[in-house]
Amino acid sequence: MRTRRSWIAAALGLLAPLAQARPPRLGAHPGDAVPLDQSPLLKHLADALPEGGPQTPAQLLLGEAWDFTKAPDPTALFAADAAAPAGPLPGGVPLRVLTYNTALLERDYLVGSVAMPHVSARAAALPELLLTDRWDVLLLQEVWELEQVARFAEAAERHGYAMWAGTERRHPQHGLLILVRKALIAEDGEKTEVQFQAQRRLERFPGPNIRRGYLTWTFTHAPTGQRVRVATAHTQAFPGFWRVRTLQARELGIDLGATPEATTVILGLDLNAGPYYPEDRFGVTDGKPVEGWWRNTITWPLLRHYGALIDTAGVRAPAQDVAAMAALPPWSDRYLTEPLAGGCAQIPPGVFSATDCNPLYAANYIGEEYPARLDYLFLRARPSAARVVESAHQYTQDETFASGQHPPSDHYGVGLTLELAPAPR
Repeated sequence: MRTRRSWIAAALGLLAPLAQARPPRLGAHPGDAVPLDQSPLLKHLADALPEGGPQTPAQLLLGEAWDFTKAPDPTALFAADAAAPAGPLPGGVPLRVLTYNTALLERDYLVGSVAMPHVSARAAALPELLLTDRWDVLLLQEVWELEQVARFAEAAERHGYAMWAGTERRHPQHGLLILVRKALIAEDGEKTEVQFQAQRRLERFPGPNIRRGYLTWTFTHAPTGQRVRVATAHTQAFPGFWRVRTLQARELGIDLGATPEATTVILGLDLNAGPYYPEDRFGVTDGKPVEGWWRNTITWPLLRHYGALIDTAGVRAPAQDVAAMAALPPWSDRYLTEPLAGGCAQIPPGVFSATDCNPLYAANYIGEEYPARLDYLFLRARPSAARVVESAHQYTQDETFASGQHPPSDHYGVGLTLELAPAPR
């Protein structure tokens, strides 16, 4: 029988090849110089900037001596996304993918502690819950501790999954995990573990030993013969750190964008930024208004820009972020005591993956942040190779845990069904 330590070693794949190439310096990549107003992905940013403001992605990221004059509005981009090819492919094979921030963070650090609700009970139950739901690929965030990795490894062995968690030294700093059904892997390929060059250093020390990054795993999909590269990532939180987060998204996008064109790329992540915020000020933290939400909106389109990525949530029908934000009650102190100031029932469902309407999220953040779509599944594939069939939130309802009845995490998961076509012979 394997010991708990051997499960950890097996899960981490200690002899797997790693990659930590430095991203091109800002200004050196061709994507850095693309005029904002000439890119369908970035034009809505240009439309909200002042005359004489930044004109390229590099200029957006070089400094903070600029600001938006209004909310960048991606409505036209949402409409264009919905015009992308979708639906079944002839001879297509379904692939079910989940991205999920599991919120299993509970740590002491030099000057305090950070804890998500009910970590022990959820950590004990989540591997079985997730690995019995027939997902083909799981792209997880915030599985922080090696003990939690070992639990997933044991469940993976029982249910027929292979797993990649990075290395023993780095995993507790990024908390990322990829699981793939073994029967789908015809030929295993490169696994990479990258920690972003841009970091909010205080998260590492004196903070709770966090150094954000991403994992990737390339394999040949057995039923179709297609080469597939899957990735999971977790970028910087909080609106004040928009520049760090967007530099991380640039690094990730450049890496994924360099994947050979014939390889289908699937990215699941907690981006910690939404595509749209109607006001630049919303929420209160430590008695002070939270500002800077409009700058948060640059992360989502720039990740797509550098990675040539499709936001799968908006392929079958236009994404509803703008409409959902418009349904929010006006800001008031009620937000500090009632989820969304009593407005949860009037918000269009299936949009916000992080919201005070989730009691675990409200326990830590009530009234501090905009509700938003923070969790995404992105796709880069030739239309003849892969199509989006369905995308929807998952794990939105209460489950039974030793700690009581509550959602499995403070985020909702995002599930995606693709169809992959057989690779050309």
